[in-house]
Formats: sequence, structure tokens, C-alpha cells
Amino acid sequence: MKWMDLKMTVNESTKKFFANRRSVSVKWLKGPGPREEEIAEIIKSALRVPDHGKLEPWRAVLISEESKNKFLTIVENRAQQLSIDPGKLKKNRENLLSCPLIITIICSPKRSEKIPEIEQILSAGALCLNVLNNFLASGWGGNWLTGWMAHDRKFGEQAFNLSADEFVAGYIYVGSYDQTLTERPRPAVADKVSWF
Repeated sequence: MKWMDLKMTVNESTKKFFANRRSVSVKWLKGPGPREEEIAEIIKSALRVPDHGKLEPWRAVLISEESKNKFLTIVENRAQQLSIDPGKLKKNRENLLSCPLIITIICSPKRSEKIPEIEQILSAGALCLNVLNNFLASGWGGNWLTGWMAHDRKFGEQAFNLSADEFVAGYIYVGSYDQTLTERPRPAVADKVSWF
């Protein structure tokens, strides 16, 4: 196969992925999950995000089947302290228990005279999407969630030992699924894009 033919094949495949990409509902995610070697390979690819100044203003914490009960204990204790609605907590628990892998992306801005904090925060957001897309492109189901477990400072400190400058940018839930994905309404380009 000639280089140009290979390039066309790869580009068409990539274009098709992005034209049709969609997250998989967390309620559909289940085991088995990816093996440790595959997780490392996918995350290695996902770390290739825009990162002005090469500050690497993020880190990831993996929650596997083995660590899930410990994490769930922290979730339930903090939810009780916050008087989280029991229905919401039940949904959190079900999502955590059914999904074989949860990847916590933590925004970890670095002090810099040259790189504004907002650029570092955007880099962490890019990492969330890149992790999600890399798992989706590898055939796994995935979804990026936030919610009270991302926004409650004390929970983040208890679960992930957040420093004063850090925060949880999101949880990427990853697993197998067997549902047929249907398209949902998407914005029309003309409604969201204009020329300067």
C-alpha cells in the first residue's frame, strides 16, 4: 500500500470516528474493563494534549475494582455529611459499582509568570476529553461526569489528597457495553459558527 493510500485510509477512519463519536451512558457501562497494559497504553496516547509551557498541569487517579470499596466509603461518608439526596447517592453508588474503571482527572495548575492559570485549566479539560476519546476510539464505552464528587472541595481532599491549588476536572467512566447507540440532536454548524 502506498503512503498516500495509507494516509487516506487513516484519515477517513479518523474523520468517521469524530463525525460519529458519542459518549456511552454510564448506566450502560459494565465489566469487563480494559486490562492494565491497555489502560497504560491508552492513557499514554491521551496525555498528548495542548500544554502551553510543558507544565503538565494535571494528574490522573485510577479507581479500579480493587480500590472501589475504599473510594465508595469516602463517597458515602461525605455524602452523609453534606446531606446529599438519597436518590442521588444511590445513583452515584450504582454507577461506581457497575463501571469497572473510573479515571479521575485532577487539574493541578503550576505557578508560572508566562502561562496563565486559565490555559492550564483548559489543558486539564482537554485531557478529560482526550482520555474519553482515546477509550472510545479503542472500542470501550466511556462518559465524562462531574457532579458533587467533583465540586466538593473537602471530598477531593479526602479522596485524592488535593493540594490547595488543585481540583477535580472530571471522572471518566470506562467499561464494556452492549446497547445500540442512537444519535441525539446536535447543533447546526450555521447556528454556532460565524466568519469574522
